Amino acid sequence: MAPKVMIFSSVHPYDDSRIFHKQAKSLAAHGFEVELHAVADFAEKTEDGVRIVGLARRTGWKRLLAGRQLYRRAVRSGADIFHFHDPELLPWGVLLAWRTGRPVIYDSHEDLPKQIHTKPWIPKALRGILSRIAHVVEKGLAGRLAAVITATESIRDQFARVRRTVVIKNWPLPMPALNREEDGVNRILYVGGISYLRGYREMIRMMDHLPKELDAELHLIGPLQHIRPEERNEEELRKKNIHLHGRIPFEEVRSWLAKGKVGLVCLHPVENYRESLPIKMFEYMAAGLPLVATDFPLWKEIVDQSGCGFTVNALDPAEMAEKVARILQDERLRRQMGEAGRKAHEETYNWQVEERKLLELYNELLGADGLAEKKASAS
Repeated sequence: MAPKVMIFSSVHPYDDSRIFHKQAKSLAAHGFEVELHAVADFAEKTEDGVRIVGLARRTGWKRLLAGRQLYRRAVRSGADIFHFHDPELLPWGVLLAWRTGRPVIYDSHEDLPKQIHTKPWIPKALRGILSRIAHVVEKGLAGRLAAVITATESIRDQFARVRRTVVIKNWPLPMPALNREEDGVNRILYVGGISYLRGYREMIRMMDHLPKELDAELHLIGPLQHIRPEERNEEELRKKNIHLHGRIPFEEVRSWLAKGKVGLVCLHPVENYRESLPIKMFEYMAAGLPLVATDFPLWKEIVDQSGCGFTVNALDPAEMAEKVARILQDERLRRQMGEAGRKAHEETYNWQVEERKLLELYNELLGADGLAEKKASAS
């Protein structure tokens, strides 16, 4: 029998790029039996060799109830290794490791203590103490697991006492070169979760500073998060050539990337973002789309070295507009930046590099001998 993996999340949708399209599908393609439990509006289906079991979406405190449900499913699954993706599942992960005696992996996507400082629904007076508590609890519980995967080196450094840590970056899947759709429309794209701290207001204000003759369109593709109703009036925004698309299927994102001329990733200068590696930036590069990004030192180094775009002060809509206009007005520059980003994707920033690290970790935790024995018996 092939080694069985159970991947689970109480928060992420089943078709999350990192969880399903990268990790789950990679494991299935390399001979693992993969079962994924995540938020979905169906009970069960199999896709690309992955058995997907749906979980009802819960919000607020009710989300915590999903942990017990997932734990019970995990115990019944008979999996050889478990891999979960949400910090609120840490107590259940520890209990699962104790109950089954099998390897359990925690995948830390973001810096949780820093993230708490950006949550608008947490009173500012409480954020500091809650951040410190979260740090102690998260690292203490994670230390009882077989391994922790982190999305960046800065997050990994916080798990210094964990027995095994691996950085697996969220580089995009190898993307075939897109046929650019040059239809004369100056489309500016933002792809991903949309919030004030991710530049919602500044992107909208940027449109007022663009030369009118460009007749540019701003397309915001992704779910709105904590945006006030009066600031998301779609009819009023369309009058300014701003379009809200909401969350769209993974497959449709590429068609928009092919139609865009500039990609934005102008997140606010808060601690949680400074050392992050937002997938949208690297998806723009993979698509050959020039980008304008926040001038964090890490991001500036990536953008400057690859030559794929400009960096700006994300709090200055006028500067954003000036850099966007330069790209839209100069076809030769736009082509050069797009080709440079595509080259960087092909050589460095792609999932195949990280896939090898994921497989090595699984083989190590399962034991090379036991893994070989299971594969042999399956054949």
